Amino acid sequence: MKILLKILGGLVGLFVLLFVFVWFDMQPNMPEQSFELTPPSMTGDKHVLIFGATRNTGYEIAEDLMRRGDKVTAFVRESSDRSLLEALGADFVVGDAIEAETVQAAFAAGEYDAVITTMGSISAPIPPDYVGNANVFDAAVEFGVPRVIMVSTVGAGDSKSAAPLLSRLFLRKVTPLKTQAEDHLKASGLDYTIVRPGGLPPGVETGSGILSEDRSTMGFIRRPDLARLVVGALDDDRTIGKVFAAVDPTQKSPLENLLFGEE
Repeated sequence: MKILLKILGGLVGLFVLLFVFVWFDMQPNMPEQSFELTPPSMTGDKHVLIFGATRNTGYEIAEDLMRRGDKVTAFVRESSDRSLLEALGADFVVGDAIEAETVQAAFAAGEYDAVITTMGSISAPIPPDYVGNANVFDAAVEFGVPRVIMVSTVGAGDSKSAAPLLSRLFLRKVTPLKTQAEDHLKASGLDYTIVRPGGLPPGVETGSGILSEDRSTMGFIRRPDLARLVVGALDDDRTIGKVFAAVDPTQKSPLENLLFGEE
């Protein structure tokens, strides 16, 4: 009986230590200053090619752009579910970002004012995080589409130390690929903007998302708010050549939400 109690006590102690570690590891680190975007345009006149638009952040961006009148062409795989984008009235080009020739064909199929890529995967046999994005950047150079926005992640490039240890472990195979993609974009000569969100919890827009150039920034932001920031960056030429973290000061860590509920 004493042995059993010792084992149970050890397990409880281990759980408490793990809880404390996760609590502190996932705490947001908000910047002292944020980058104030100019008010985004209420009406759109751009033609934007989006990679990764069938779901999540990419879809939110496409919806925002089309709602204000921009034209969106979505690069989709043959097997992708296009139902949401079809309901918006988006155009499509079909291909696989891993295959450079299909990316080049997508650029050849239209005249675009800008390109946005949100591509990423932790399960694909060949993740598009570097190869796919590099194909996009190379094609943008070749076809003369200078304005490119890449959605990356906190932890890539010079923000490695800002990412929680758990995130670094979970994304240990993907983050180096995003770093390579960021470096490829920076060296391309394109008018780039890189946006690095932290955690992406589900939920509706709060309207409180911010951008910061502080490389120690880490936090959480819902996808609709991230999309608003990406569209805002597209409209603001002052974001060209810059790398931002995207966070929402109102968002708590997932552990806090689990224990105390969301506001």
